[in-house]
Amino acid sequence: MIGKAIHAPPANKGKTSRAAHAGPGRVVRALRAVGWKPPLAGRRWLARATRRSWQALERENAPRIAALSIVLLLVGSIAIHLVEQTGEQPSITSFGDALWYTIVTMTTVGYGDLVPTTAAGRAVGALLMLGGMSLLSVFTATIASVLVAQRIKEGWGLETIKMRNHVLVCGWNEHAERVLEGLFAAPERREQVVLVNELAEEAANEILLRYHDLDVRYVHGDPAHEAVLARANVHQARAAIVLTDTSRGSAPGSDERTTLVTLALKSLKPDLKVTAEAIDLKSETHLRRAGADDIVISGEFNGFLLSSATLAPGISQVVRQLLSRSGNELCRESIPLEFVGRTFGELFQALRSRHGFLILAIVTERKGLALDDLLTDDYSLVDLFIKQQFVEAGREYLRFEEGGIRVLLNPPDAYVIDRDDTMIGLPRGA
Repeated sequence: MIGKAIHAPPANKGKTSRAAHAGPGRVVRALRAVGWKPPLAGRRWLARATRRSWQALERENAPRIAALSIVLLLVGSIAIHLVEQTGEQPSITSFGDALWYTIVTMTTVGYGDLVPTTAAGRAVGALLMLGGMSLLSVFTATIASVLVAQRIKEGWGLETIKMRNHVLVCGWNEHAERVLEGLFAAPERREQVVLVNELAEEAANEILLRYHDLDVRYVHGDPAHEAVLARANVHQARAAIVLTDTSRGSAPGSDERTTLVTLALKSLKPDLKVTAEAIDLKSETHLRRAGADDIVISGEFNGFLLSSATLAPGISQVVRQLLSRSGNELCRESIPLEFVGRTFGELFQALRSRHGFLILAIVTERKGLALDDLLTDDYSLVDLFIKQQFVEAGREYLRFEEGGIRVLLNPPDAYVIDRDDTMIGLPRGA
């Protein structure tokens, strides 16, 4: 649409039309004439990058320096043109020559093809040399300071993240690197991860260096503060993992702090999928009320593994292989559309015989109870008031009724596959 809406002006419009055709716009119009259009994502990225660069340069007064340089260029060109016309055999005979001489002099290039022949012209040339060197030095220093400041902000975790559909990892502890390895282990999708914690600069830089070839960014600050989460671009995030945080020092992490971080995430983006880590099983209720979609209790299965290793040797080894990243671990897959409406027994036999995939469970993500499901078709004044309050709050589903995950472990053969079902299973071992 953009390519069709922009038309080249007619050729009989004089100088304005010729100027409009010059420059990069001419190349863009030629490409559009043969059907090329810049990608929408590329245009948005270029627009955002240009806006950010302009804002950074504006903070460093770069536009004022550029304007002062243009003023000096025009004044110097006019002055050198006027004073050189009083000489007997001037080499600068037109304003174009004067403009060229001024540009060459201010940039300290000095080709020597045009030189002033009068004393006044040489004086103006000397002023242009001094002024040009000063402005050029200030301008290059400004650009350098912007780039250095950007690198410093990245190193300190003070940069505002521009990622979209990324995963936030809030907090840090001794198990965090295993979480990162799990996020990056999926071969079909390379996750973008933003770390939000209060690690020391040296420790954060060491982690970023370790994962330099992956898409990992860092935001320094307390993830329970909304301003810090805003710098991590929580509004464009896809999911968040809240770890029991030990990055604040030697003090052990607490479930109360995990609950605060969960509340902050959900208040900024209610539909964000949040998975929280808890130390105490009693904290699960509080985390559910805070809005956590899933909760993992630290050490929840230690007792089972220890007792199984004693009473039923082999079970702990099986569980360890299932949870490892050896290539034969549990995975979640979509069910082929051809099996929707058919029984689980048919699906199990087909995938087992064709691909060696062993289905262990069927997972269904239930949609929550929406407000429209409770209101009548012909809204009363009370219904309209309730709906308006939900719209202003930015919510679509009722709190604590936003759906959930139903897991059927080893379902019966007669179970009928639904369109919203997915499967969890084990690929054939090597």
